Amino acid sequence: MIKIAVHKEIFTGDIITLLEDLTVTWNGRTVTAPAGFESDGCSVPEFLWDSVSPQLDPRTLRASIVHDYLYRNAVPGWTRKDADELFYDFMVEDGMSKFKAGIAYYGVRWFGSGNWKEAANVNA
Repeated sequence: MIKIAVHKEIFTGDIITLLEDLTVTWNGRTVTAPAGFESDGCSVPEFLWDSVSPQLDPRTLRASIVHDYLYRNAVPGWTRKDADELFYDFMVEDGMSKFKAGIAYYGVRWFGSGNWKEAANVNA
């Protein structure tokens, strides 16, 4: 179980804070989003909300937190494509249909490059 606190409820998705480290392994690699990390959940473009809600959902929570952490920190050894594929895989593992997870995946593939580049420039 992922321990979080919701500290801001907004129309575009709740802002949450991790209450303890979240360590995951994907394709043989491990990454940890630390306690205190803030995420805005599944922040896909608004026109996709009918398929993938930005509100808290156990099927997207783990994927969203780790994806946000990887994007905001441009973690060495991880590419943007890795982060997006992890996002898809974790949503499917956590119960979302492959179709809906695919919609979310393509949403971040098509519209997330600016966020990744911004973090890469800040962390360079």
